[in-house]
Amino acid sequence: MRGPFFVNNSLLKRRAMDWYESSTDIDKHFGFRVTEIETRLLEKARAMGPGGSHHTWGSLLHEGNQTWVGLHPETIQTPYSELLRMTEKLELCPGEKVVDLGAGYGRLGILLHHQYPRVKFLGIEYVPERVAEGQRIYQLQGMDPDTLTIGDLTAGDFFPEPADHYFIYDFGKVPHIRHLLQKLSRVADSRKFTVTGRGKGIRSLISHEFPWLTSFYDEENFSIYRF
Repeated sequence: MRGPFFVNNSLLKRRAMDWYESSTDIDKHFGFRVTEIETRLLEKARAMGPGGSHHTWGSLLHEGNQTWVGLHPETIQTPYSELLRMTEKLELCPGEKVVDLGAGYGRLGILLHHQYPRVKFLGIEYVPERVAEGQRIYQLQGMDPDTLTIGDLTAGDFFPEPADHYFIYDFGKVPHIRHLLQKLSRVADSRKFTVTGRGKGIRSLISHEFPWLTSFYDEENFSIYRF
C-alpha cells in the first residue's frame, strides 16, 4: 500500500466501532466542510418541508431523488477504513478504472489517489454542493477535480461508462437502483468487471434479481461481485 497518510496514520487501524470518529478526523485532516454543507442542505429542506424527515427532505430538494438530506454526515458516507478494505480485496492493478456511482464527497477518489495512484477514477454524485466541496479538496490534493462530477444516476439517458470496477450504494429508491443495475447488465455484454455493493437494498436486489453477478467476498456492510 502507498500513500504516507493512509499507511502511517493509526486512525485507519482502529476497531470497527471507531470508524465514524476516525473518518471524521481524516476529513478534518484534508479540510472537508461536510458538517457545514449538510447543515445548510438540511436547513433549506426543512424550510420547504417543516414536517418532513430524511426520508422526504432529499426528494423535496432534488426533484424526487432520494439524497438522504438530514442523515448524520457519517451515515451518508462510507468510512475510509471500509473503503480501504474494499480496495484491498479487489487487488487493483495499474491502469484499471474505478467508477463510483453515488460518490458523495469523493472519499474513494482520495483514498485511491494515495493508495493506488496509477488506478483511474471517476466519481458521480447528484448533489452539487457535495461535488463542489469534493472538487475543492481534490484540487488541494493535487488531483484532477473533473474526476468527481455531477450526474443523475436515475436519468433515462445516463449510462455507466466502461470500467473494471463499479462501486454502488443504496443511493436512492429501489426502482432507481434496479434500473442502474439493469444498465450495468448491458455493459456486461462487452466486458468483465466487478461490482462492490454497500447497503442492504442493493445487495438484496443483486441476490434476488441479478444472478449474473456472483459474490466472491462478503462482509457485514458490503459484498463484492464479479461477472
